[in-house]
Parts: sequence; C-alpha cells; structure tokens
Amino acid sequence: MSESTQTSKPMSTPPVMNMMEEEHTEKHFEPTPLVSTNLTKSGTTDVPKGRALNFTSNEFSNGVSMSNNYKNGSSTGKFEDLSDVTIDEEEEEEMHDNAPNKLTSSVMSTHNATCTKGGFTYQEGEKLETDCDSVCICSNGNMDCMDRCRKPFIRRGKNLDDPLCKEKLTDDPCCATLICADTAEEPLEICHYNNKTYNRGDVFHKGCEESCICNAGGAVNCKPRCLPRNTNENVKCVEIPDPDDSCCKKLLCDVTLNDNESESGVKILNAKYLNSSMIKIKFDPKLDENDSSLIVELSNNKNDWVAYKLLPGGYLPVQNFSKYIRIEGSSEILAIQEDKKSQTSSDMVKSEYDEELQRCIYKGKTLKVNEEYNDNCTKLCVCKQTGMECLKLNCPTYFGTDVVDAACVEWETVPPNFVPSPPVCCPTEVRCKNNGSCFHKGELYHNYQNLPTNVTGCEKRCYCEMGKIECQNICPPLPALPGPDLPCSPQMATVGHLPDDDCCMQWICKPSGQGHPFPGFPSGYQNQDEIVVHTLEAIDAHVIRLAFLVPPVIVGLHGRVEVRYTDKAESNTDKWELQVFAPPNDLIATPQLEFDLLDLKANTEYKIKITITLRDLHNTPTSQIYKIKTLPELASSTLPPMIPVDPELNIAEVNSTWATAAWRKFTEYELQFIDGIQLRFKEIDGRIYAATPLIHRAVSSYTIENLKPNTKYEIGIYFIPFPGQTSELHSENMAHFTTANEVDTYGFNVTLEIGHVKSTSVEISWFGVPYPEDKYVNIYRAIYQSDSGKEDQSTFKIAKRDSPTKTIIADLKPGTRYRLWLEVYLTNGKIKTSNVQDFITKPRVAPVLGTLAHDKLSSSEQLDNKGDYYAPLVIVAILAAIAIMSTLILLLVLLRRHNQNKAAITPPTRISQSAYDNPTYKVEIQQETMGL
Repeated sequence: MSESTQTSKPMSTPPVMNMMEEEHTEKHFEPTPLVSTNLTKSGTTDVPKGRALNFTSNEFSNGVSMSNNYKNGSSTGKFEDLSDVTIDEEEEEEMHDNAPNKLTSSVMSTHNATCTKGGFTYQEGEKLETDCDSVCICSNGNMDCMDRCRKPFIRRGKNLDDPLCKEKLTDDPCCATLICADTAEEPLEICHYNNKTYNRGDVFHKGCEESCICNAGGAVNCKPRCLPRNTNENVKCVEIPDPDDSCCKKLLCDVTLNDNESESGVKILNAKYLNSSMIKIKFDPKLDENDSSLIVELSNNKNDWVAYKLLPGGYLPVQNFSKYIRIEGSSEILAIQEDKKSQTSSDMVKSEYDEELQRCIYKGKTLKVNEEYNDNCTKLCVCKQTGMECLKLNCPTYFGTDVVDAACVEWETVPPNFVPSPPVCCPTEVRCKNNGSCFHKGELYHNYQNLPTNVTGCEKRCYCEMGKIECQNICPPLPALPGPDLPCSPQMATVGHLPDDDCCMQWICKPSGQGHPFPGFPSGYQNQDEIVVHTLEAIDAHVIRLAFLVPPVIVGLHGRVEVRYTDKAESNTDKWELQVFAPPNDLIATPQLEFDLLDLKANTEYKIKITITLRDLHNTPTSQIYKIKTLPELASSTLPPMIPVDPELNIAEVNSTWATAAWRKFTEYELQFIDGIQLRFKEIDGRIYAATPLIHRAVSSYTIENLKPNTKYEIGIYFIPFPGQTSELHSENMAHFTTANEVDTYGFNVTLEIGHVKSTSVEISWFGVPYPEDKYVNIYRAIYQSDSGKEDQSTFKIAKRDSPTKTIIADLKPGTRYRLWLEVYLTNGKIKTSNVQDFITKPRVAPVLGTLAHDKLSSSEQLDNKGDYYAPLVIVAILAAIAIMSTLILLLVLLRRHNQNKAAITPPTRISQSAYDNPTYKVEIQQETMGL
C-alpha cells in the first residue's frame, strides 16, 4: 500500500478467533536471520516488509497447500500489500494530525497491539512461518514479512539446471547455499606447497620471483611475479617502484595510457553477473577464445582485493558476492552489474543475447529467437529475448522397473552401451542385469536365500547376498593339543563328537579300556601324586622345553619345581644335576606349568625327572623318568645376513574399506628362516607404517580392514626370523593399491505425499526407500503440528517387508492447518527426515433440518464401520446382563415360597425351673440378699 492511500486502523475490529495466543515461547526451529534494510525516510533501520500467506484464499483443492499466493512482490489474494507501511510514517501522521486521528494512531502504536492476517489474530512479537517462503512478525499492528531464504541463501530443493552448481546444506532446513565450480568434477579443492596448504583460487607468492595460484585437482601454476618490461620500442621510459607490489617496478614512458586501459594493453568494458557464482566480462580488445592467462581482482570496498583466474571465453567463477572488479595491477575499477533475470535461472551461464542482431550465442552456437537447441541430450534450450532458457532432460529409463522385476538390483539399457545422441536421447528398453542371485556348484540361489547344509556342510551357515556367497563358521576352532580342563589326562584324549553334537569336532576323553597313549610317553593313568609331562621338546642344541601337569590337589599351595637330569648311566637320582624353578611368589597357581632346561650339551641324550617340593608339607609329587636328546650343534653359517626373496605379493581383492593381500607358498628351504610373517602398510602420503598381527608362515593370504575409501596405499611383506638366527629373508618389492569409492546404501531420500484429507484424518504415503524396506528402516515416525498446537504430535509405523508405504493419521481437528513431515529411523542408527507438507483438514458440516433420519442412518453406518466385533459384543453383553438378572429374580421368588411353607415338627424345648421351686434354695438366696 502506498503512502498516499494509507488509512488508519479502525478502533474496533470484527471478532476473530485467536488461534496463536498460547504460542509465545516455543518454536521448533529458527528461520534464517533477517537482514535489516533502511526503508524509512528518517534513516532509521527497520526490518523490510514481505508478503504474508493468505489462509482464506481458495488455493486448496484437497486440503494440501500447493503454493503461496504472495510471491515476488505481487499479491493475488484478497488482502492489500502492507509491505510499505512503516511505524515512522504512522508516527509522522500522528504528529501532523492531532485531533481527528489521535485516537486511531494511538491504537496503531500501542505496545499490546494485535495483527490480523488471513482471518487469524496474532499478538505483538508473535512470529508466523509460511512454509519455506517467508517469515512474518507482528509489530505494532502490522505483519512485517520477508523472504525466508535471502541472498546469498536459496530455497532448498530448487531446480538447478547448472551442472557445475550444487546445494550446500545450512542450519535452516529450508535454505541452502549455492556452490558452483568451473569444472564438472572436483577431485581436490586444496593445494600443498612448501609445507603450506592453500584453498582453490588462492594466489600466493614464491619470494619476489614467482606468483602462484591454486587450481583444481591440487595443481599449482606459477608465473613470473613481475611483468616483463620491454623498452626497445621507446627509449624515453623510466622505472619506478610498483605501489601495489614492493617486489616489482613499473615502467613509465612518454606515451600516456588511456584511463580505462591497463598495462597489459587490455581493458574491461563491462562485467555482469550471470548467476550468484559466475561473472561474464567483456574486454577491449577481445581476448582469444581459449585465453585464460589473465588474472582479475574483486572487492566490496575498493581496499581489500581477492585475485581470481579467468576462464576461457571471459567467464569468471566466484565464491562470494563482490561489487567491484579490476585487472590485476590496474588502477581502473568498474562496478559489476547485476542481472536479476539471470539470478533466478542458472541456465544463463555461458550464454548471451545480442540485441542488435536479434540472436543468442550459446556454447559457440548462434541461434535465432524462438529457435530450439538440444544441448547434447543434457538440456533442451530455446532462444528468447531475455537469453537462452533451458530445461534439463530427464529420461524415464528406470521408472517402474520395480514393478517389472522387484528382485532386480541392477538394470542396463538395450543395447548395453547406449550413448545418447540427439535426437535419440533416451533408450527405449531396459533389462535386468543383476538380480543378486548366486551360482554355486551348479545350483542357482536367489538373493538372501540360505544354502542347504548338504552343500555347505554342517560346520558352516552360508547364504546368497548380492551375487556373493557369504559363510559363517558355527563350530569353534579345534586346538592342536587337548586343553587342561578335560577330566582325563592328555594321553587318554581323542578328537570326536559330543553326545548332543554330531557336527563339530572337539577333544573328548576315550572310554575306559580303549585306545593307546601318545607315542613317546609312558602308559598308565595319572594318579593323585604323579606329575604328567605332555610336552618335551628340544628347542636347540642347549635348551629343552618342559610342559607338564601337576596334581590338582596341590594347586594354590606354595612350592618349587626341581628338575634333575643326567647324561650318564647313574641310577641314583640324588646324584643327578639339579635346576630349581620358582613360580611367581612360590605359588603354584595353575595345574599346567612350563619351564626351559638350559646349559645342556649338544647332541646328547638326557634322562629327566621332575619333583615338586611343597612348603611345610612332606608330600613331594614326582614324575616318571623321561628321555630326550638335544639337537646337534649347527655349523657356522656362511649365508649373508639379508637374503633377498620375491614373495610375489599381490592384491587379490579390494573394497572401499578392506583389501586382501596374497603371496606364494614358501619352499622348505625358505621356511627354515621364517618364524612368522607380518604385513606393513601405509598411505602413499603417510610416513608411519601400520602392521598386522603376526601371521603363521604357512598362511598365504590376509585381509586388511578399516581402510579409508578412495585412498592409495603401499604394502610390503616382512619376515620375522627365529630367535638367535643370523640370516633372514628380505622382500624388496612393495605393492600398491587403491581402495574403491564408498557406496552408501543409505543414501536414498524419502519423499512424503498427502493423500485423501478428511475433517478428522488424513492419509499419507511416502516413497524412496529401497526394497526390502525392513533391511534399511526400523520405524517410521509421522510428526505433525497444528497452527494452534503447543507441541508436536506423532504416530509410528513399523517397517515391514511388502507392506504398503502409507498410513492414516486420525484424531485431527476439523478446519485446522497442519504441518507434517516424516522421520525415518534407519537400521544403521541414523535418522532421515522427509520433506515437509502442509494441509488443512476439511471443516465439520453442521446438520441441516430434515436430515435427522439420514444422520441417524449415517451414524449407524459409521458405527458399523468402526469394527466388525464391536456391535456383536455390545449385544452379547446386554443379553448376558438380562439373563443374570432374570436368574437372580427367579431364585429370590423360590426362596420366599420355601420359607412360607415351613412347619415345626417337634415342640420347642421347655426350660426347667425346678431349682427355683426348691424352698431351701429360696431361703438361702433371701438371706444373702438381706446381708444375714
């Protein structure tokens, strides 16, 4: 409303229903901060006025809000535009009009003034959010509105036809920022140079010699910092220090340059924004089409300048909005023009309209007005007087494929190598390339199907998943030796099945009287005072390792182990050599002990006997006498300390987070130098190697996990020698591999749609979740909020396979506006949020005279629709109550009749009063009464 037509607010307004008076303090999200703009005549700062949503407009066909009637500064509703009304203008009117309008003006400026918008009343300071379009605040009787997403923000989900631009999310769920690049792929946005990191587009200097710029892909391009000076053509020149760069000098000659001309001979004619991230610059003389060597500078205050590199064709990609432009080192400063039309469409990039020739120039093509152009099957464009207008071509290639084959996980076009080429931009047929099935041992298994045990064996459980057979071991690993927890000695242990397990093999005890002891050990069962040796091994020429079991009754007592040994024919063990082994704190804590017998002779047979002496006890458990021969002394080796070997290390399989390394099996000669194997790996740019656990020398492959996606690694194999070994193997070759890109199976988007809207319920549906949905989603939560509600309300739905992706929300208020969105709780623990939908429930219809019978009939029909079991239950309950009451009344009548027919058969018993008739008793009573 203009100032000349402004009228004062009347003192009394028709009564309206205040649906927001209780909502003052709590809001579930904050809009984008409002930017203050100077709109008043006196120079004071005020919030710019926007457009409010007309809730009474006839814009809802089925209860769903489709668009805002107030957009781009135009109004199509029944309310007038109040965006130009300010408090200052009302105050000026109040000062000039003292008597007639004094009362009205005071009503407008009172602190407790209310605002009316769309039939609703709002209190002072109350905020109204109109979808993602605008935010309004009630201030002094007026609704001050402004766009929710203002520059540099754009509305999230806006159709972007520029393939070089993408949205970047912000804290506001309705707004986003536009990030554009000069290339379709951005492999790297930073550069590393001399141990320093620079962002893409940064210009830095390498001393006074070179000036460098960080380009795409981490590439650094440098050029001489100072422009070359040529004085051959004119000798009347003088060099002076460059005021903009202390490292360089400027050459001043007797030729006066034009005011708009730079030292390079190129000047800027004009610069114009094509969109928020691209500027089109015209030069004089015109630059070569492929010339991108020029560097220009941008600024907002003519003091702080940021350098940018020019693209071929005079296009300049920018990150932030700037007002002024100049060529690097030039004193000429021009203002950058803004094109409002091109700001709303990213299709104007790299296109211009020649008004003189009435034609468009787009990607080197000259088009007439209204002439169409197919942009290599990516966009369909038409030349208009405002420039090229383009729409992105989207082929419905994979639409409805889930109906054709729901089990297919990958589709391909027919032919498979279809290349879009105008005018044939879309394939006409698709077929299933991969349905996730697996082919194993001549049998085909469907996706997620378990393999039968007769194929995999009972010790494994295998299933088909995405074309691969995945297996899990059921049986625990079988150790090489029996454990100490067996109820029998190791000599009586064998490998077999437990009574209740016919699949897994475990160490068990042999039945009594069966089997033979292990070779090399004496026969017989261990008694209570006997020490049983289960490992007796010559480690080298001078060391023998003993591992034995002590009687369980001495576990937990204090004592020491005495080992007597001899290489002579002496039968008296007291004359044998003695070595004493003391456990920690002289405590025998476990039944299994292990010691090394040292300082023995090479290639000599020894007799060994073990005795345990207990503290404060005379019981001395002993073992039998064992014989063992030490190893011969190894001859002095003439081998070098490092023996090169090629293990043929290669990467057998690689994924985004793991890689499997494989190598050849080693020969018997090589195995005598290998005690274990270890893989060491690092990133190409890293400095510290990570190592795997020690791998057995007989293993020929290993899987490395927890790697970074899309990262190049270096890996090598290292051989761990035996203790005391003088020569070891060494691999000189390193293998390189790159992990694959990480595939986010949860990267889908959920879209919410509003179905049938009634007065107290609404039907909603959603799509976008891959099949099967229970693999990705646990629970759906539909959250809805009314304009008059204080808090969110929600309903839940459990994700089930093959269940319809829709539900009905009931118990809503008639004629109420709701905001509804969906939260999806994923199986990976994260939460996805769908789009927000607005709808208005239908108003409740008042009954009309003459329709009472119809209403009764409709109400009975509604009662029948509530459930098939409710009405029969009520009828049965009523009949049961009637039957119980009838039974009670009948029993009462029968009892009364039975009491009336009773008659006494025997006379009543008379009380004997003979004691009172005795004269003597009466006299005694009388005397006691009188006190005699």
